[in-house]
Amino acid sequence: YEDLVKGMIKSGVFAFLVTWVAVFQGYDAPPTAEGMSLATTRTVVISSVLILATDFLLTLVFYGDF
Repeated sequence: YEDLVKGMIKSGVFAFLVTWVAVFQGYDAPPTAEGMSLATTRTVVISSVLILATDFLLTLVFYGDF
């Protein structure tokens, strides 16, 4: 059950990050089709990088030797 709990914590953190980035990009986007497409692209790129970095850090915290 320990791995299941760690996986649920990770997915909750990832969901928060993606939602936060999407809301910020959508709020800042111009109200045109081009603005929305650029905001969507930026959201995907930023979220992907944040998930990669956060996954590394959370794995280090959960399984690392401190």
